[in-house]
Amino acid sequence: MFTKGFPQDRLITYSGMLWLLAAQIIVMLPLMFYLPIWLLPVLIFSAAWRIRVMLGKAKQPGIVTKIILGIVGLGALKLSGLPLVSLEMTASLLILGFAYKSLEVIQRRDSMVVILTGFVLIGVLFLYSQSILITLYSFVSVVVLTAAMIAIQQTGNQNNAKTVRSNKGSLKSGIFSNVRLASGMLLLCLPLMVLFFLFAPRFQPFWTVPTAGGHAKTGISDSMSPGDIANLSQSDELAFSVNFKGKRPKQSDLYWRGLVLQHFDGVKWTQEDPEMTPRLMGKPLFSQLKAPTTKVEKKGEAIDYSIIYQKTGQPWMFALNPVLDIKGQAFYGPNFRVVAKTDIIEPVLVQFSSYPDTIKEPELDPATRIINLQLPESENPKSRLLAEQLLASSSSKEEYIQRVLNRFREKQYFYTLRPPLLGEKNTIDGFLIDSLKGFCAHYAGSFVFMMRAAGIPARVVSGYQGGEWNEKGQFLAVHQFDAHAWTEVWLAGKGWQRFDPTAMVAPQRIEQNLQAAMQEEGSFLEGQILSLNKFKWLSGLRQQFDSLQYGWQRFVLNFDSETQQSFLKKVFGEMSIRKTMFIVGGFFGGIILLWVGFLGLARKRINEAPEHQLYRRFCALLEKKGITREISQTPEVFSKFAAEKLPDFALAIEEFTQSYASLCYNPTAAAKQDFYLDKMKSVLKGMK
Repeated sequence: MFTKGFPQDRLITYSGMLWLLAAQIIVMLPLMFYLPIWLLPVLIFSAAWRIRVMLGKAKQPGIVTKIILGIVGLGALKLSGLPLVSLEMTASLLILGFAYKSLEVIQRRDSMVVILTGFVLIGVLFLYSQSILITLYSFVSVVVLTAAMIAIQQTGNQNNAKTVRSNKGSLKSGIFSNVRLASGMLLLCLPLMVLFFLFAPRFQPFWTVPTAGGHAKTGISDSMSPGDIANLSQSDELAFSVNFKGKRPKQSDLYWRGLVLQHFDGVKWTQEDPEMTPRLMGKPLFSQLKAPTTKVEKKGEAIDYSIIYQKTGQPWMFALNPVLDIKGQAFYGPNFRVVAKTDIIEPVLVQFSSYPDTIKEPELDPATRIINLQLPESENPKSRLLAEQLLASSSSKEEYIQRVLNRFREKQYFYTLRPPLLGEKNTIDGFLIDSLKGFCAHYAGSFVFMMRAAGIPARVVSGYQGGEWNEKGQFLAVHQFDAHAWTEVWLAGKGWQRFDPTAMVAPQRIEQNLQAAMQEEGSFLEGQILSLNKFKWLSGLRQQFDSLQYGWQRFVLNFDSETQQSFLKKVFGEMSIRKTMFIVGGFFGGIILLWVGFLGLARKRINEAPEHQLYRRFCALLEKKGITREISQTPEVFSKFAAEKLPDFALAIEEFTQSYASLCYNPTAAAKQDFYLDKMKSVLKGMK
């Protein structure tokens, strides 16, 4: 039963509504990891209401009901705490409309609005994640949306409960045919997608999408309190992946330097004193810094490598120090750091050349010396007294440094992910003299305090240490649990030297990894019960997946203009505009020929009804069994003749012929066309 007018004015069928609901749920599910979870029940509630209306068990919601539901939804978004101008709020509003639209889906045009919104939401999902799993899931979502688009175009009288119950078999068979047709349509688009991926020009984004401030930031922050890195080390998220062009450095030399923390307020270490030093992050001055060649004495051989940084929502980058050459979206920062040009909101590939043997700042300017000798006044008296005693018994600064390191190794210090609380004052005394239990942040902070108390410039460095080598993919995976803090001490003629007091207490942390260091305590990823990183027997499977993910990010997500030009030159030789146009035109021509052949556009089209096509197949099947239909025989006469010759198939032959005759000669059977066609197909399948 149809409404008059254009095809898009026709009523959506019950099966079409079920397809629409399935497509909506599949599209929304992954977005619920980033947006308010209550949006999913709203969709199910709206679709269930609409289905009950179609079954005659509920009334269509009126305008007042819709207004009330809209106000409630907007109020719930407001209470969810999402910033007004952000990706999260925009996406949530879009999903809310996506869900509420189910309440008023009556005609095909309403369904098309929902389906097209679903395609937009798939694009929104890629703003949150571009992993290979999300990509594969998105392909499934596109197939289901396309199948739903096919389903809503199908006709049939399925808008009442009685018809729905009688057509359950038809609905089941329609699922596979719709998915098969949708998959075929999308496969035809695949060559065109590959063509655009390889040849379309790569441009830098013209704008960035605002995200909800604190929700998008992960990883190491720009400050450090005693327990911060210990908390971060309970996460198994991937921080970045490294590919070395030459020999891989030793595990104990893999110090991925990120932030330099120079100001200490008694509890927290920060990059600089906000009252004395203007912040450079986000200011034009920061982007104007060049390679620190004037502050170094270049020595040794370069280590060349590339890093793919995962999304953190922060600009910090981590590399072997010092970096003297950068290729990618990164800047040189103060204190021999490298920082992204913008916050990292998607995987970023950067190439570095580092010279670990280089002397950094052989001469220290007075301002930097003052900053790196700063200590809070009159705090931690026990540690100050200890520093005075050790300095008095040392003949040089180098000997003093070694005495402090020896203290960590010889005393009963413990390396733990469960450090005791130290209070709000005299935190250095609380760890260094009293508890003797701490994580890397405790050891690094107390060591720098001891250096500064003796008049030796020093600072805390935070970043990552080590990483897991993936033999399958030939890259190093650095996770959040590899987060680490160490120190740099300035010595005359030697510049900034790295010292890691943690190595005195837990050398296995530096030479192997955190899991080895925490094996006895059993605190490695204790909050991540299902983490694959905890189970050695799953390491092969996990590394295999990590290798696939790394290849996906390196060769697909980071297929920028430079990579594109390199690839095209390798495959096609030197490229020019004329040659590019010729190659692209050739590919376009090949794709068009493929479409013409696959779709049969070159063949003369025969407008034959589906029941006649099935009857021809029926006759061909019987002919293979030795029963040939004469031109003069009517379907009824041929049916009786065939039934006599093939008594085992007599019932099936009669059932098929009756369905065919109904469609040909009974006008009222048109309303049940799908039912009869499915019945004929089923009979044919059973006779083979």
